[in-house]
Amino acid sequence: MSEFDWIDRYLKPIATSPNAMGLENDIAKLRREPAGQRIATMDTLVEGIHFLKSDPLETVARKLARVNVSDIICKGARPEEAFLSLALPDTFSEEDFAAFSGGLRKDLDQWDIDLLGGDIVRTSGPLVVTLFLTGLCHGPEPVSRANAAIGDVLMVTGQIGAGTAGLEHVRSRQQTALAEHYRVPNIPDIEIAAIISHYASASIDVSDGLISDAAHIAKSSDVSIAIDLGRVPWALSSPSLERMLALATGGDDYQTLFTVDRDRVSECHGALEKTGISATRIGEVVSGAGVSAYLEGEPVTLPAKSGYQH
Repeated sequence: MSEFDWIDRYLKPIATSPNAMGLENDIAKLRREPAGQRIATMDTLVEGIHFLKSDPLETVARKLARVNVSDIICKGARPEEAFLSLALPDTFSEEDFAAFSGGLRKDLDQWDIDLLGGDIVRTSGPLVVTLFLTGLCHGPEPVSRANAAIGDVLMVTGQIGAGTAGLEHVRSRQQTALAEHYRVPNIPDIEIAAIISHYASASIDVSDGLISDAAHIAKSSDVSIAIDLGRVPWALSSPSLERMLALATGGDDYQTLFTVDRDRVSECHGALEKTGISATRIGEVVSGAGVSAYLEGEPVTLPAKSGYQH
């Protein structure tokens, strides 16, 4: 069974509050304030699984910040307050802690996020780092995965496959921009949050893989999503079909994948151009279930494993 099966079977029956949003959005709703709806998310990174032991600790901290910020902004909110939890190996030194803290401070300062507290423990196992992050919605509610409608257009920011290709470059010791993306993901500019809040019918960040995360929108919205692989902004130039599928299922991109009413696409593009954020139309929402893909008008058989799973 995958992590999603475990969540469905054991945790969803416990998480009965409407604020849990069915445990299907990577965020939950907290209190509603005069300033708006507050939301929260939490992500954990484990050495050897989510980052390499050889990765600089500064970049580990920055990746931790960014995977959480990505969850907040794709819901149409701006990040605000953070809590940090660390399980430090016995060999973790003060020098290591200083490097990690320096990286964390750099990114928290970038988004004006306040660190409010947390917890630190020692462990004989690998380094484990967790961040709990709150955000304040631009609109009355966070943008969920559940409101994509037939006829909507599917769009994605940035490039897809940078995480997968970047990991390959790191492992082969290539000093490239893609390697840097793997260590410190190049997430969309914070201004995407307001655009998502105003224009998106459904939204998610691409963390597990383009196909897998599109499937989450399709399932929550009770629709099907058709992806034109030829329109996807791949991180590698002119990839083969086999390579496209590998890049679409590898994850670690942290771009925003969202749907927009067809009649509002032009207006949405105009708002994106004003901010300098790149977003590409890569498909559409259709009747049915699940995700389908095509290339040059021909259907493509998708791999059984659509994305990363724990």
